[in-house]
Amino acid sequence: MTRKPRRCLGVPFFIALRAGAAVLAAGLFSSQSSYAGELDSERDEDAGLAFVGSAREVGTLKPIPGVQIKAEIGSRRILVRTNSEGVYKLIPYFGSDVTADNVTISCAKDGYETIDVSRRRLSSNSTNELIVAECLLASKP
Repeated sequence: MTRKPRRCLGVPFFIALRAGAAVLAAGLFSSQSSYAGELDSERDEDAGLAFVGSAREVGTLKPIPGVQIKAEIGSRRILVRTNSEGVYKLIPYFGSDVTADNVTISCAKDGYETIDVSRRRLSSNSTNELIVAECLLASKP
């Protein structure tokens, strides 16, 4: 009868096991919620009215970063800029009675002129309106 040799796990295995258990316990019992990659306005909030879209160059449709997007109603306005990919998200609050049809969206950047701002509604819900507003700009000669 031949015996199989017994495997000895050794001390390093138990140290690694204890370290892993400690990391797991710390993660499970962490009391603070993690909102990695979220803005404060994205957490369980009813936006009501939101505009999203991008700014692109005429002809090539290349995204344009740093374009100023302005939502305006009367003398009130809110400004945001497109990110490095030419995309923006704008959640204006002009009051609960304001609809997307009352808000004017415009786009501007030095060295460019606005050719068109197209809009389309993504939701038919009157309390939560999501509007895609795309800006088309041409470089000035």
